[in-house]
Amino acid sequence: MLSRALAVAARFFGVQLIFVAAVSFAAADVSAEESRQNIVSVGLGQALFNGDMTAAELSYRHRRWEFGGVILGQGDTAEGEQERLGYAASITRVLRPGWEWCRGSVYGRVGVSYVDGSPLVSHFNFRTGFGIDFRAFSLEYQHFSSASLTRLNTGIDVIQFRIPF
Repeated sequence: MLSRALAVAARFFGVQLIFVAAVSFAAADVSAEESRQNIVSVGLGQALFNGDMTAAELSYRHRRWEFGGVILGQGDTAEGEQERLGYAASITRVLRPGWEWCRGSVYGRVGVSYVDGSPLVSHFNFRTGFGIDFRAFSLEYQHFSSASLTRLNTGIDVIQFRIPF
């Protein structure tokens, strides 16, 4: 009983810490590149850690909001075979704190997503990520997870190469 209460408290406060971190990161988002307001991006990636699947994404960014659709390929996962294509749709807030690394602009994202057809996560999830934008392309790490709010929460981790148009 006590361990269940501690698990519930850890889950609740874990979500709160993620929210506080996201709000803090958004508050530092003072140097956003407003010149890149309406961008269509295509991304190709590979799942990490919990699966061996490819991922393709098409997204549209308007100011600091990005709307995206992802297709997850068939393959092995930590929870068994993914026998059909998985699909995800998401809305995320792109956060740019103004940090530079290797001549690229560091950014993060936090938002919500709907995932269908994956044995790794439930349908409604959070989508987080961080990347480096080199203007001609970007590299990004993404994570889809329910933050342990559902039983099915192995998570989907993707490393992605993105090209803006």
